[in-house]
Amino acid sequence: MDDDMSDETNDDSNDGTNDGTNDDMGGDDPGSRGEDDDRMRLIPRELARTRPWDLVVRFAFGAGVSALAGVVSLVAGPALGGVFLAFPAILLASLTLVAQSEGPRQAYAEARGSVFGTLGLAGFAVVTTVLAARWPVWATLVTAAATWVVFGLGSYLVSRVIVRRAGG
Repeated sequence: MDDDMSDETNDDSNDGTNDGTNDDMGGDDPGSRGEDDDRMRLIPRELARTRPWDLVVRFAFGAGVSALAGVVSLVAGPALGGVFLAFPAILLASLTLVAQSEGPRQAYAEARGSVFGTLGLAGFAVVTTVLAARWPVWATLVTAAATWVVFGLGSYLVSRVIVRRAGG
């Protein structure tokens, strides 16, 4: 398995505690975690660290912006309402919470990752716009979702190759 995709659940270097020093957030060690280590990994124990209030805040931001998009659609039309649907409400809430609990360097690293999701969203929007009037809704959404995965994950993987070749 590619080491970029490895499951690091057995890694004891991060015991899930945060003493506020951000010792696990990088440094001069190229193998350390943090903003310079953007490998994807699955760490199930991190779910237990998520506070219920953090989930409420994320949900509230997302619901609030969705409601605003609905109101704008009713008042100004669906095209302008769609602009608000792409507003990164959950990203703003998440980055704020990450910055508070894990520090600004970790929030910066997560913001960098959101660029790849944005590329996926652009692909999703283009595919949906082109196919929605021609294909059944389910086929359009499945194709658009697949495009999101390919664009988002693909751009991340391409960036990893570029960084490696550049010596970073």
